[in-house]
Amino acid sequence: MSASAAELRTDVPLALLYGDAEVLKERAVQALVEDRLDESEREYGLIRLDANETAVEGIVAELNSGSLMAPRRVIVVRDITALHNLQQRALARHLGQIPPGLALVLVAAKQEGGHSWGPPVAAELRRAVEGQGQVLELRPPASLPGWAASEAQRFGKRLDPDAAAVLCDTVGSDLDRLLREIEKLTSYVGEREEITAQDVREVSVRVTEEDIFELMDAIGHKDAGTALTLLDGVLPEGSDRGEYIPFVGMIARQIRLIWQARFLRQCGVPLSEIQSLPDDLKRLLPEHHNFPDATAGRKSWLAEKFTRQAAMFSDGQLARALDAVHQADLMLKGRGRMAERAVIELLIARLCR
Repeated sequence: MSASAAELRTDVPLALLYGDAEVLKERAVQALVEDRLDESEREYGLIRLDANETAVEGIVAELNSGSLMAPRRVIVVRDITALHNLQQRALARHLGQIPPGLALVLVAAKQEGGHSWGPPVAAELRRAVEGQGQVLELRPPASLPGWAASEAQRFGKRLDPDAAAVLCDTVGSDLDRLLREIEKLTSYVGEREEITAQDVREVSVRVTEEDIFELMDAIGHKDAGTALTLLDGVLPEGSDRGEYIPFVGMIARQIRLIWQARFLRQCGVPLSEIQSLPDDLKRLLPEHHNFPDATAGRKSWLAEKFTRQAAMFSDGQLARALDAVHQADLMLKGRGRMAERAVIELLIARLCR
């Protein structure tokens, strides 16, 4: 099942945890251990194994062994998918009767090539765990900006909404990378409590807003050659998947803002009145990534750029562009077999039609 940490059961002797976010799996393991063992019991009662280094016989031996020093034990086996199917089936046969006081936590490694549809283990092992425990997929939360803000609070920092939105657009849904970026930002701002969108742009954004403006200019002129040349400048060959996904997020954000600029232009709103829109127009704009917020204060020059680009696209073109971006995002996150670079080049070609 897909779940959050709030749905984690600690009252069962078996658990299989899987998903792409190592931070979520690690916190689930920590919650299981803390619920089962007092801190004083963990020296002898907590056994950590790695399936890359421990054969199935070693895991079974730990299951069957006891300790006078630890009447309650938790065995955590990481990277259970390192065992091939026959070994996983052999382990499943030993899970029919877990000794009292023992809990076994199996953790699957992140699967290469994108999201796995179901637990990445042998069916027999999955059924054995389900019979006495819980199989849990830990996915990113529905609100990434909200999660990012709460993580910043762990470091004693406040991530303002605009900063959270820019950060999530930049990093995408990779929670492990998102957490690393928050740690970097925490160090960057030092004693200052608030992390701003400008901080994010200075620390986390490799592709600049100006790069995206130039690219959208080329796309607006249907100049695929120039667009691909610009792409080579910001995402050279050999860039990793973690850079392509944020790039697509920034393109999506730009298209949404161009569309809002077009809408306000059609409503007859002059640039001088963007920051004082009537309530009936404000309600029609998104709560986050909205045009007034994106162009407020010292960023008012952006309003002119977005408005100029809005004149280059029709509503139909912008709708098709967002659909193309959505399809590219799905392919980059594992729902296709095309190489990452080819996905981005195809996206540029579609946007330039």
